[in-house]
Amino acid sequence: MKTLFISLLLIAVTAFGSAQEIKLDEAEVRLETNKSKFVKSGDGFTYSVTEKQSGEFEKDPIAFMRSNLDIKAMLEELAEENFVSYQVTFRNSKGYLAAEFDKEGALQRTSQKFKNIALPSALRSELYSSNKGWTMISNKYVASGKGEFLDREIYKIRLENANQKRTVKLDLSTISRVSVASN
Repeated sequence: MKTLFISLLLIAVTAFGSAQEIKLDEAEVRLETNKSKFVKSGDGFTYSVTEKQSGEFEKDPIAFMRSNLDIKAMLEELAEENFVSYQVTFRNSKGYLAAEFDKEGALQRTSQKFKNIALPSALRSELYSSNKGWTMISNKYVASGKGEFLDREIYKIRLENANQKRTVKLDLSTISRVSVASN
């Protein structure tokens, strides 16, 4: 019995002792402009949106970027790096906006991806009226475009009704062309 106890103790110590891992964090380089802090990651820069700014960011990410990014000041600070283009990413817990600027600071293209955000009121009303009895359990929003204009905006919405589940995919470019008259 004594040898069984010692054997089990020895096996436990060996198993727990060899199961530890060492993780090293990436080194971060911070660039501080007049209004905000950016972290350089590879060829791009990332701005972490605080929780108190999240509502404004999720509502209109491009307007948020314009008010929180002074691209001209950023380019002046990075003049000796001589990049051809710059990628700036704004992130929060629900998603991101990635924007690409040319070397003069002109916005070339944007892409956005968010999950579980508040839907626009017109879309929310349309979804409710066409899916009575169903409950939205999650959503994803994906958009992209050139400059400040979005070419593609898609919502993928998961609905649930008792044991049934379904996904509704709404392309805002096709919905905006169709209008419903009401009194």
